[in-house]
Amino acid sequence: MNLLQKLEAVEIDHTSRISQEDEQFCVKEQTLYNQARLTLNKADKEIKALLSLDSQERYVSKYGVVREMEKAKEDCYKAFIRAITLYFSEKYTVEFNYEKFYKLFSLEELTTYKQVLDQLIEALGGFSFTEMSNEQIKNKINEAVYKFEVKKSTLHLPSFVNFDSDWMGGLQISWRNEEKLTKLFDALSLFEYGESTKINKFVSIEKEMREGSRKAFIFDKYEMENFNKIKSFKAFKNGKVSIEFHTLELANEFANTYLKK
Repeated sequence: MNLLQKLEAVEIDHTSRISQEDEQFCVKEQTLYNQARLTLNKADKEIKALLSLDSQERYVSKYGVVREMEKAKEDCYKAFIRAITLYFSEKYTVEFNYEKFYKLFSLEELTTYKQVLDQLIEALGGFSFTEMSNEQIKNKINEAVYKFEVKKSTLHLPSFVNFDSDWMGGLQISWRNEEKLTKLFDALSLFEYGESTKINKFVSIEKEMREGSRKAFIFDKYEMENFNKIKSFKAFKNGKVSIEFHTLELANEFANTYLKK
């Protein structure tokens, strides 16, 4: 079976473990990849045939062109694996190791989206994409929080973030701590709505924290209107962060689920 026959033999599995929308994306990328791969292989074959003729190296650099063709085929192969992986990573907010996947397949053999999907599902360790996203959110905030205390219905995180001077009398969250705040808000969003999509209110607070105290009242209490579980959020200049819940039970539930080692 030649390359063209192999490309045409790629079947579509309509009983896939993924949604129809996901499968449509994968099939489209597979088609584009197949076309690119076929074109590159034909070009590579023609260049090598040309170089086999006498004196052609005067006009075509053997090592330069051949090396570039090999690189183009490798880039095409990696781009396909990355496209499939990145799609599921961004849609379901799950992190995957691209470099690891590159090494699992052969550049010389046709790679199909099913093969990539098999590796993604194996990397989930028995979880669904959504479940793994939730697990990663929980693990990230658990690793970021070293101390916490629940008093009444409020969770206190001492020395959780740092604030830097903007040299004009204001304070803004240290760029080193922006990621920690993101991890906290991702966890609070998951706790509030049961989904990994960050709540717009938290996106707004993050933005104001980066802008600093000269542009926003970042050390005032942020009230969470229409939230069922979380009542307010407040940051202090000493780095402490306090999250008030509607009940003590909810505060303990968040601490026990997301923070306890």
